[in-house]
Amino acid sequence: MTAKKYSTEPSTEHRAENTNIENAVPENAEMFLETFVPYVMYRITNRLNKELQKDLRPLNINVSRWRVLAALNLRDGRTMGDLCTFTMIEQSSLSRVVDNMVDEGLVSRRLQKDDNRFVHVFLTDKGLARYREVYPQAFSRQDIILDDFSEEEQDQLLQFLHRIETNIRKHRN
Repeated sequence: MTAKKYSTEPSTEHRAENTNIENAVPENAEMFLETFVPYVMYRITNRLNKELQKDLRPLNINVSRWRVLAALNLRDGRTMGDLCTFTMIEQSSLSRVVDNMVDEGLVSRRLQKDDNRFVHVFLTDKGLARYREVYPQAFSRQDIILDDFSEEEQDQLLQFLHRIETNIRKHRN
């Protein structure tokens, strides 16, 4: 099953009638969704997040907190803006997540010395310990979904996903 190229323009017959929008949709809409890459990616991500949430719940961590811990483990002291971009969490939601993590002693916030408009977030020792506790659970999910992929196929999959991400950035409005 390969993704088919669908025109964003209605067919010429459709333009002439311009009354029946259904002409622009493939006959088998379910099959269309199965080959519509954004939908397939959304479904995969949604399922992965639900399974990850189940794995993390006993550790009192949700997916958003996991993303913050992982982002700060990669580079501690990120600004809130950088955390938003890296974790793909909206600013208002991220602020609440970080507030709760500060209250629990997992992260701390510090104003930038030369510019108080910027707040940097840092892992505390407790936050780093929690990251190390959660890491095996989170990454076991990756092992499960890539179980029967060869190393070469895994590399190729990542290359394709990075190309998709690059194309999204390149064609942003």
